[in-house]
Amino acid sequence: MTENKTTYNEAALRLEAIVAALERGGLGLDETLKLYEEGALLLKTCQAELIAAEGRLNELRLEDLEHELQTQEAESNQ
Repeated sequence: MTENKTTYNEAALRLEAIVAALERGGLGLDETLKLYEEGALLLKTCQAELIAAEGRLNELRLEDLEHELQTQEAESNQ
């Protein structure tokens, strides 16, 4: 079974379209609520992706720092 996951870019583009539609107005209450709910879910998706990306960047920074410290330690032991 393949997972049908929305990418960050797809979610952000759809969210922009929803915001534009809501700002234009002229929608009925049901359509407005439907778009608002979809937008809220897309916003959560985007936030989760950004948090995950931030975590990965922190991991990479930590790996770089550890490598730098190991290199400095090795050089000081020579």
